[in-house]
Parts: sequence; C-alpha cells; structure tokens
Amino acid sequence: MAETGKKQFKWRAFTSVATAVSFLAVSLTGVVLFVTPTGRVAHWTGWTMLSLTKDQWSSLHIWFGLIFLAAGTCHTAFNWRVLVGYFRSKARHAYAFKREWVLVPLILALVGAGTLFELPPFARLIALNEFIKDSWEVPGQQAPIPHAELMTLQEIADKVDGADADAMVKSLRAAGLKVDSPHAIIGDLAKQQHKTPSEIYALAVGEDLARASSAQAGLSGACRSSRGLGRLTLRQYCEQRELDSSDAMRRLQAQGYEAKPDMLLRDIAHTAGVHVSDLQDILAEP
Repeated sequence: MAETGKKQFKWRAFTSVATAVSFLAVSLTGVVLFVTPTGRVAHWTGWTMLSLTKDQWSSLHIWFGLIFLAAGTCHTAFNWRVLVGYFRSKARHAYAFKREWVLVPLILALVGAGTLFELPPFARLIALNEFIKDSWEVPGQQAPIPHAELMTLQEIADKVDGADADAMVKSLRAAGLKVDSPHAIIGDLAKQQHKTPSEIYALAVGEDLARASSAQAGLSGACRSSRGLGRLTLRQYCEQRELDSSDAMRRLQAQGYEAKPDMLLRDIAHTAGVHVSDLQDILAEP
C-alpha cells in the first residue's frame, strides 16, 4: 500500500544527531584552542591552523558550544523518563538512593577543587597547556609592546626606543605599501597588504631594530609570566629554555632547594619560601 502524505519530521532523531555532531565539533575546536598560541603571539604573527585564525576558532567553539547546549537540553527532555528511571528501584517502583547519584557530583567536585587549588595531576594539565602555548613563541619574533597590532605607527614610535613615526611611514611607502599617515594602525595595514603585523613592523623599523625591540620584549615577558611558569615542572621549564634539567636540578640543590625534574617550579619555590622569579634568577646565571 502506497504511503500517503508527507513523512513526519522526527524531532527525537534530529536532536540525537545534532547532539552527537555538535559534540564532535566542540571537541575539535576545543582541542585546537588547547594547542593554540597565546593571543599576543597569534595576533602578532598571523597564526592560523587549517587557514583559520585563533579568533575564528574561538568563535566556532562558542557557536558549536551553544548548539551542543541547546541540542543536549532537548535530548535530555526527550529522554527524561529514561533518565529518571535510572534512579528508581525496579523492585519497589519508587525513587531509591543509588551510588550513581553521588559518584558523578563527587567526580566533578574533585576535578573542580583540584583545578582551583592547582593540585596534581590537574595542575599538570594546565601546565602542559601553557607549555604548548608558549612553545609557539619564537625568540626574536615577539611584539615590541603587548597588542602592538592594535596601535598606530605613531603610538609604537612613542613607545619603542629608536623608532620614528615619519621614518616608519617612509620605509613602508618605499616597500610599496600605501600609508596615508603615522596614524595608520599596524593591524589594518597587515590585513590590507595580506601580511602579518610582525612583517609590517619589520618593514617599518628595519630588521635590526625589530629584532632588538623583540628581544627586549621577550625579556620583559619572561619577568611578567612568572606565575604561569610556576605551573611548569622543572623539566618542562628546562626544555622550554633549552637547559639541561640535571644541571638545573644540581644548581638548585646546591643553593639549598629541594628540587626534582618532575616537581612544579611553584612547589620548589613554596617549599623554600621564595618566589618563582628567584628560581629563574638562579637558572639564568651563567
């Protein structure tokens, strides 16, 4: 017998598929954002993955997350009776206390507390995240000033020793770029010329000054980021700065610190009652 009329749209199937697909999309964007460089590095160097910028990946993650939230809510509503049935006693046909009631909240509470109080192994995952993000930063390619891509040529010249706004404009024009005035924004020039802000900056001030100001910015950044470095293990810190971890451990122990390669820098400093920057000073000594 032939079917009559249109097939009814199956909302239950739709929400199940939407939940699964949006979960995969959120997972993919989450993994990408886990390994992306910090914003100051990504924006300055024009970092992309699969031709998408860090901001684009972040926007996708937010929207896919909202779709997952909406689909998950509808999926829960459609399957509410099944969910509630997990907490009913088949023998007494009434709600009964079950270990599952407590186990999931306990796991969430444990993860939340461990993360907030920076306890291992939760702190190690955050340290790994920071280590991966920092690994994208190449010495000599840092922005001379935080968020320099948002500044005008004049603003950068006012903050970078040796830079001159008018000379920067002339250098960029000599390189074939259209620059109306010293009030042009580095990031806008980069988009117009399909270059990265770091490339525009190097053209404007010259390679030598660009390297010198970048190196100075790198030193300043290392001093500012000591809290983040505290989440790294001694081994990770040494790998990041191309130091020998065994030699670093011996140097710290010679100064009276309790230090092992897998200890967090924060824990080493806390045990001795000092700041992480004090450890940096010792390890930076020739």
